[in-house]
Amino acid sequence: MLLREPREPCPEEASENLRIIRELMERSTRYSTFSGLSGILAGAAAILGAILTHRLQPGGKIFLLIWSAVVTFALTNDYFITKRRARGVGKHIVSRLGKQMGLASVPGLGMGALMTLFFWRHGLLDFIYPVWMLCYGIAVLAVGLFSQREVSYLGYAFLLVGAANLLLFPAHGLIGMALSFGGLHIIYGIIIGRKDRIEAERRGMGLR
Repeated sequence: MLLREPREPCPEEASENLRIIRELMERSTRYSTFSGLSGILAGAAAILGAILTHRLQPGGKIFLLIWSAVVTFALTNDYFITKRRARGVGKHIVSRLGKQMGLASVPGLGMGALMTLFFWRHGLLDFIYPVWMLCYGIAVLAVGLFSQREVSYLGYAFLLVGAANLLLFPAHGLIGMALSFGGLHIIYGIIIGRKDRIEAERRGMGLR
């Protein structure tokens, strides 16, 4: 049997292969995270939830209903917006990477749910806000391991605001909620939206 000598790839071919691999890796993460619009909508919903909570001063069940509605609204919008974005780049919203990101967020979000149940049973829901920020920050940092660096920055920001709220301003957790889940999400959404527009313009001009 004759053996074929291995062919050495030319520099141009190697460079093109690296470019394709890098682009696929970037696309696999870029379109698996929150879009700018979903971040802004989530932030607006959180601010509205904080306003309603401040004005109504609801009891335990109504309190949980308000914030459950905020979470449901944010997740629903993110799902449909992400699904549309994924379809636009020929990807599926349910992918191996997406499942890994979802599993990575479970410990942080699960602990937040467990602590909510504990505070609710003991009538201490007024002090749950910094715990939500910290647990959410941990979940976002875990997702950030598979995603854009902006996601990790968002996670660290939640940890910083949550820790400050817990240690310095425990009686002003609702303000912290508006600043973190509201303000940080909106800022993140604006940054990602601007980044997406720049990327789209670069692709439209044939730049890499």
